[in-house]
Amino acid sequence: MTFTKKKVIIVAKTYPNLSNKYAETVCVAGIDMKTGNWIRMFPIAFRKLSPDKQFKKFDVIEVEAEPYNDKYLRIENHRVKDKTIVIIGSLSAKDWEERKKILLPLLATSIEELETIRDSNHQTLGLIKPKEIIDFYKKNIDECRPWEKELLSGTQKQLFGIYKSPLEKIPYWMGYNFICNGNKCKGHNMMCEDWELLQLFRAMKVKYKTDDMAFSKVKEKYFDWMGKRDVYFVVGTESRWNKFLIVSIFYPPK
Repeated sequence: MTFTKKKVIIVAKTYPNLSNKYAETVCVAGIDMKTGNWIRMFPIAFRKLSPDKQFKKFDVIEVEAEPYNDKYLRIENHRVKDKTIVIIGSLSAKDWEERKKILLPLLATSIEELETIRDSNHQTLGLIKPKEIIDFYKKNIDECRPWEKELLSGTQKQLFGIYKSPLEKIPYWMGYNFICNGNKCKGHNMMCEDWELLQLFRAMKVKYKTDDMAFSKVKEKYFDWMGKRDVYFVVGTESRWNKFLIVSIFYPPK
């Protein structure tokens, strides 16, 4: 494989995780503007990028990338040269209709449909619209499933001297209990790794001092306020267990 230049609109950026291979990295999902297909990009050491390369959701970037197969052959995977990132445009918060034109053609019916597609052709990114959001909640790491514990705990050791102070790990699972539009849906409890959500928790912890108060402020936005929006979940699988989690939330006005 060889690196080629791609134009990508960013739709998801997960909270930084520590990796023995790549140090602190961010998983980024977007849409290839040439093909209209999903693309997952890594390793991106986001906090080490220069400020002019630190993109936001719905920025359009150019970057050199090549397809990369992990053990699950996730077809969207691309390894990138993060130093080649150039931000060339953006869809502002006022451009909801343009954002919908790009994202909604990729809408799947349900998590169950995406699991079937994952198992048949290795597509591991998708967009769904929850039929009902029942709750947004947190739980302690000891209540989590094994693969969730791995995502939450990470490794806190210093890696090759690159990060003496890695970004604070959030000590809770935070996510949604929801029902999707699958005929056989029995409900889902799905972790959310969206950087914006977890960064809000950190900011509220600084402001209000306690975890409970910080979480209550996060829930005000991600459950109460979101309940007044037209909510969609961007979902993708993590690398070790190939299980779906929420990587971004798309919430245009109703």
